[in-house]
Amino acid sequence: MTNRICMDRRRWLTVAVESGIFWPTNEITLAHDGHEFLLRPETDRLSPSVAVAFDDPNRSEEALLRVRRFLSTLSWVERGYIRETVTFEVGGGPGQILKGPGARMINPHFRVDYLPTNLTPRAKLALALYREAQNLNSPPFQFLGYFKIINMLYARGSEQTKWINDICAKLNDFQAGERLGQLRILHPDIGAYLYESGRCAVAHAFNDPIIDPDDPAHMKRLIKDLPVIKALAEFAIEREFGVQSLHTFRREHLYQLEGFRELFGPTLVAELKSKSKIEISWFPPLPRLTFRTRGNESYAAFANLLAEIVAVANGEVWIRCRPEPPLLQIGLGLDFATEYIDFDLVNGIRLSDDGSAKAAEYALDDNRFFHDMIRNGELELWDHQKNKLLGRTDPLLPENVDIGGTLKSLEEERGRIEQMLAARAGTAAK
Repeated sequence: MTNRICMDRRRWLTVAVESGIFWPTNEITLAHDGHEFLLRPETDRLSPSVAVAFDDPNRSEEALLRVRRFLSTLSWVERGYIRETVTFEVGGGPGQILKGPGARMINPHFRVDYLPTNLTPRAKLALALYREAQNLNSPPFQFLGYFKIINMLYARGSEQTKWINDICAKLNDFQAGERLGQLRILHPDIGAYLYESGRCAVAHAFNDPIIDPDDPAHMKRLIKDLPVIKALAEFAIEREFGVQSLHTFRREHLYQLEGFRELFGPTLVAELKSKSKIEISWFPPLPRLTFRTRGNESYAAFANLLAEIVAVANGEVWIRCRPEPPLLQIGLGLDFATEYIDFDLVNGIRLSDDGSAKAAEYALDDNRFFHDMIRNGELELWDHQKNKLLGRTDPLLPENVDIGGTLKSLEEERGRIEQMLAARAGTAAK
């Protein structure tokens, strides 16, 4: 007789955390640098945690390093502390760690769109120092922690102060800018001020200036300076060590057309970005597309659509999509010049009504699609056969729209369509 029970012989390392970023309310798995990390939510008894599996029981330290690299990356992206509280190793499955007192930040819609990968060893160290600084409760040592990232760039103090003076004018952080405006009045050489009255004053206690942690005036000044040194550390991580921030990731929004760039290839994409004249015949056939809205259930009428390119102009590829039978038509543009999906929620979808129940079903799906999009929805375009995401928009932000009135109108319309569907389905059955 075959034994159907498969034993999980892997070891699991579980790390409980205290988090200054929002944490999921359900278990989710995130892939990063070739490994999978299980994020587990807080419960009435258990602490929020991260778990990773590994095969060799002698490699638990590697597993812990892997978790810490992941947490440092997540801390960088989300700009918040993630402190380890307990580490627990067990076989067979992730361990459970009882939680202590204290409030947690949770998000039932938690998701991670971006985690930097393929980082250099120096970049990984910079992220580790960044998370360490964020995790500290002491303003003096937090200041020193951020300064250590600048210290990675240059060994000598004179080189560090010069770099600071060169970079201060390039910072776009609001709090840092406010403090720099105040400092420039009293300290023309801001680099020397931050180095001597911040870094050295915290690290040393043998001569002036010294930070006295009991002195309210000292602590008040250092707390005011923290946004500046933090912004400098973040600038160094992104510009010097090449770790893109979430802000830059969203500003460039290359994810909108990521899959289509791969589908069309680098030569065609380069021509599109330069707004060259391109013939439709130069493009490969489009796969069947499925339209979804992020985080919502699928729509049958918007799935497995025939897609064709109908025009190309000024770097934008216009696509028309339809189901079979063709009772619905969707038009949208892929604007490679600006890296945007050009979609008009009001005029981009056209319905045809042939009096059938199928047409009423399409109308219901269209109603639900509009409802989901108007509530800050994100349109997703999928390769239906490969089940591969080709692109997605940013959340829709309606302007000059009465959301409450619109949702009420959609609900009333849905009721009428449901009545029509019931009547048509009954007629078809006779």
